[in-house]
Amino acid sequence: MLASVVEVGAISAALIREFASNAEIAIENDARLWLLAHFISLHRLQKRNNQESNYIRALSMQLSSSSVDIVGRIDVNDPTSLQDLDDDETDSRSASPLPKFIEDELLSLVNQDSITGLLEKFNVDYAKASAAGEEDASLLASYSLTLLRIFPRRGDEIRMWLYLGSMTIPRGGQIPALKFFWSAMSQTTIFSAIQADSKSALAILRAQSATSSASTSQIDMSKDREWRTILLFLELYIFVLRFTDDEEFLAGSKSAFDQSEAPTSRIRASALPLEDIKRLTLFLKNLAFTTYYNAGELSDDEQHMIEGGLGSYFGTSDSSIFGQQRDEQKSKRISKRPFAGVAGMTFSYVRTLVTGVMRMLYERDSRRHFLPKGHWLMTSRFDMEGFIPSVVLEEERQHEAREDGDEENDANADGYESNNAMTLVGNSMTRRAVQIESMRRQQQKAARKKTLAAIGPRLEVLQNMPFVIPFETRVQVFREFVYLDQSRRRDGNVDPDIWRMSLIQQSRMAPRSHRAAHDLLGRHHAKIRRGSLFEDAFQQFYDLREGLKEPIQITFVDKFDTAEAGIDGGGVTKEFLTSVTNEAFKEGHKWFVANDQNLLYPNPVVIDEIRQRLKQFGYEEGSPEWQDATQDALKRFEFLGRIVGKCLYEGILVDIGFAGFFLLKWAASGGGAVESGYRANINDLRDMDESLYQGLLKLKNYPGNVEDFSLDFTIVDEVSLEGEPSETIVKELMPNGSNIAVTNENRLLYVSYVARHRLQLQPYRQTQAFLKGLGEIIKPSWLSMFNQSELQTLVGGDASEIDVEDLRLNTQYGGVYQIGDDGQEHDTIKLFWHVLKHLDDEDRRKVLKYVTSTPRAPLLGFSQLNPRFSIRDAGGDESRLPSTIAKVFDGFGAEIETVVCG
Repeated sequence: MLASVVEVGAISAALIREFASNAEIAIENDARLWLLAHFISLHRLQKRNNQESNYIRALSMQLSSSSVDIVGRIDVNDPTSLQDLDDDETDSRSASPLPKFIEDELLSLVNQDSITGLLEKFNVDYAKASAAGEEDASLLASYSLTLLRIFPRRGDEIRMWLYLGSMTIPRGGQIPALKFFWSAMSQTTIFSAIQADSKSALAILRAQSATSSASTSQIDMSKDREWRTILLFLELYIFVLRFTDDEEFLAGSKSAFDQSEAPTSRIRASALPLEDIKRLTLFLKNLAFTTYYNAGELSDDEQHMIEGGLGSYFGTSDSSIFGQQRDEQKSKRISKRPFAGVAGMTFSYVRTLVTGVMRMLYERDSRRHFLPKGHWLMTSRFDMEGFIPSVVLEEERQHEAREDGDEENDANADGYESNNAMTLVGNSMTRRAVQIESMRRQQQKAARKKTLAAIGPRLEVLQNMPFVIPFETRVQVFREFVYLDQSRRRDGNVDPDIWRMSLIQQSRMAPRSHRAAHDLLGRHHAKIRRGSLFEDAFQQFYDLREGLKEPIQITFVDKFDTAEAGIDGGGVTKEFLTSVTNEAFKEGHKWFVANDQNLLYPNPVVIDEIRQRLKQFGYEEGSPEWQDATQDALKRFEFLGRIVGKCLYEGILVDIGFAGFFLLKWAASGGGAVESGYRANINDLRDMDESLYQGLLKLKNYPGNVEDFSLDFTIVDEVSLEGEPSETIVKELMPNGSNIAVTNENRLLYVSYVARHRLQLQPYRQTQAFLKGLGEIIKPSWLSMFNQSELQTLVGGDASEIDVEDLRLNTQYGGVYQIGDDGQEHDTIKLFWHVLKHLDDEDRRKVLKYVTSTPRAPLLGFSQLNPRFSIRDAGGDESRLPSTIAKVFDGFGAEIETVVCG
């Protein structure tokens, strides 16, 4: 057989020489892929157990050269294969699939034996304690990172096999691979410098960016190796955090290398000490801050490079043996600069990874508070006195830039569509020109993003790592953003009554606009029946979409369509919003369900229940009735999102608590940034289903053989229709999951995939609909300024003790209770505050809830309450009880008879 007589080592050396040369012999893409596949096949057929450095180097060179084709074609038949990639990495969506032989050989690189062998080789080389050993170890780290980038669909499996490995430490003994890589990372000069000084990150990145266009021999290879070690650790750590519960995470407080007591599980053995966590978070915080605050500067020197490739590291370039000089191939390349000069590791990729790990650690700390108070703040990097005005100015500039960009994009889109039409009809535009135009549009998009980052560095920080700024400051920024938006939309007339009067005045001055003004005011007025609050609100206000931001007027009517007496000065609108939320979110409605703590989240099975009911009625999946019923349900989730957004927009508090994992999705929706996206993990599952959480913990830590449980990679969703027995729907957690058994080796993946299904996939459509509606009223980038507990405070108010004096200073009085020129309160009012002050906090909250519909104060105090707390007299009829707080003040006579909010 040919494979038995071919010397793979000689072929590897030859390939390395050819790549290192600058020969300009062009080889077609498919030919490169066939060469790569046969090279892998030869090594595999020779059944070599060890992975020689030259083989890894030659293999990496070829993977680097063909990475664009591999990423674009490896899973081209799978419609979900591109969901984990950046848009810039998926320019080959219409490419043909790889030949089966090539695909099989490439996938053979991603198996447990191959990855385990790679880890063993890394261990041996790193233990050499020599320059050659460090070079080989760095090569293997680079190769691991390349596999993760080229095979994103297999990324979790690659990380799991690396995680399950053990490494030998200098004094003997074995430690988990994660701790080994942490030790290697924490000893690098880059880590030490950045974690010690937040300003050093910019100096390091500047210095290395200056060499990003230099040849490999000119780059500081020691820094290159250090970055790769850092990135490999972060890739493993972000994977481990997904299935590490809080107790296991905190188990690392013991010595990192304590071998005196056998750990109960690999997860506990891999846990880092809290002091190391503190150092790691400092490093991540300082590095991430620099990549956002200085993004405009650090992304100046962009250059063409193949995503995921390591060509320059291995001494290759576009002019080498496998270089392609054709314009068609160049049009497929994305203009991205490597991070800190590290070839193949783009700025976007590294920032996404760093931010992801940082946010997962922050979310855990916000839940368990294991880091010192103020640890995350970076106020010393800002002029805090002028911070709020500066951020507001940046928001205005970004808004103007977006508007200009939208106009330009619309014009370009018209021209592009026209050109496409010409191509279809007269073939006057070549395919190459179309591809060049597509690349130009991508570059415009990237340039626009860069411009927004350059004119809004503080906004970039606030949206991606808001915890570096105090919460109270961020709340003030949020209110300023809302006010700016209201002023912009209402032509400076923020007050609802003045806005309505301005519309009427304009219509009188310009008769042609009279009908438009009348229609606008009409669409913002609704008659609402007390017994059908949510449904009437949905029918009359859904079509407003983001127009719900404008002031609305409500007339409550009874079953005979008779209007209730009253003037909507804000109080009726508040009553409407709080009543709608109470009706829609409370028990009896199917849209939201509550966990054991009575915290709400979207009903994960509501869509399945609707589908099941349609099946019973004989409707086929995909029929118009099927689509209409599903869309109607999603529209209601969307409308609920708008209602909650309207409450936030108007500063109206509602007495509703949302589950933490659901609020995390609000915070993660900002700007669509991948690095800030929601990542499901086992700890969030506890907020949804405590019993499932405990069951997964037992499975994860089971000391025996988990195959005894006969589990596979499927999950059962239970659908329960009213008055009928429950039905079950079996869904696969991964492709072919029903044929993959859960074993001791892959149970961590199973735990992770169950959490992902329950928290992300099952409620995906209803959650996205809610967030879409919420985002139409409150910009997602504003929501991203807060974590889950902070968002709950914005929605429902501050849980701290009620400040009676603050409430007193921000109360409005009507009728005989108005304060006169002498500045003195009415005797009855003095008595009112005396009584309220001497109530305990629980009773004060009851009073506040009875008047304002929520028992909590706004975070910034009662000055932010909308409408204001107000008290007026209701006449001298002593037989009439107070309409709001009769039970508290019934004994104080007729004068205190009504306390009205609004």
